[in-house]
Amino acid sequence: VIESGIGVGPVDAAINALRRAIADIADIELDEYRVEAITGGTDALVEVWVKLSKDGKTVTARGAREDIIMASVEAMLEGINRLT
Repeated sequence: VIESGIGVGPVDAAINALRRAIADIADIELDEYRVEAITGGTDALVEVWVKLSKDGKTVTARGAREDIIMASVEAMLEGINRLT
C-alpha cells in the first residue's frame, strides 16, 4: 500500500497518510499522542505513545526508535492492528 499525507510537519503527515490508507476499513480516532526522549543527544531514542479508539474500544500503543517519524508510525500501526 502506498499513500501520502499532508500535515503540520512530517509526523502529522505520516499519521494522516496511515489514516487515509485504512479509511475504507476502519474509522480510527487518535485521542492522545505523547513523545518522550529515552536517551539524550541529537540521536536520542524516542518513545511515542498513542491512544486510539474505534467503536467505543480504546487502546494504548507505543513505538521506540531514533527517528520520531518511524516511532510514531510504529506506535500507530501497533494500535491499529490491535483495534482491527
